Amino acid sequence: MPTIGVICDRDDEKGKIIHTIEMLAARNGFDCTVCSPEPKAAAEEKMDIPGKKGISGQRAASGQADILWNDITCVILDREDRDNAFRCAEILWNRAPSLLIIYVAHNVEDIVAALGMPFFHIVRRFGLEQDLEAAFRKLDKVRLSAADKVSFTQNGQSMLIPSREILYLESEHHEIRLHLTTEVLAIRENLSQCEERLKNRGFVRIYRSFLVNMYHIRLLEKENALLDNGERLYVSRRRYPEVKLVFENYIRHLDFI
Repeated sequence: MPTIGVICDRDDEKGKIIHTIEMLAARNGFDCTVCSPEPKAAAEEKMDIPGKKGISGQRAASGQADILWNDITCVILDREDRDNAFRCAEILWNRAPSLLIIYVAHNVEDIVAALGMPFFHIVRRFGLEQDLEAAFRKLDKVRLSAADKVSFTQNGQSMLIPSREILYLESEHHEIRLHLTTEVLAIRENLSQCEERLKNRGFVRIYRSFLVNMYHIRLLEKENALLDNGERLYVSRRRYPEVKLVFENYIRHLDFI
């Protein structure tokens, strides 16, 4: 059961979001838990977001009061000031790099600005019900694909690795280094063959030596890609326009566009 956090700086709007989530969950049979993991510090620039401590919040259809950040599947972020919202998102990602954030845009300018951020999904405030429903369909697909595994060969033996555990593949001296979230494995395969195998799984070739899992890209710049583990990988100038387009399509997934 996914746990959905709602961060909003207006109590009435927060109530509307929670009500919409509960209504959509009931309508679509989407079983979920809702909480309000609000930062405690008054100064937005210095928000103290709990790490391992429990978060005091509310749960829909549940009497439990405390949850852990690791328990949260995704966060719906709605702050009236866009810059404030983006700062909040950055703080959340610094604490939990793989956290899925659904951003509530108040106007067209917010949507355009948000496309440069690695939000899981963007919803419109005035189309909240419709867009959240699309976001939850996407979230359900992510949950189903989390167990998706890719086959690689190492020392003549086949091994299955969950695609989400793959940060990137690096080609060096006729050998491929498979950079995972926990270790680096050496496999003897061709990077072009791997690219063909992974092209429909969210991977993009940013340089002749790098095939990157876009799920782990935090920020794409003209000369490098920042991953959620802090690594920066070189992006070739020739490939950048195509990589930028592929990455924007990957993070956008806006059903209303």
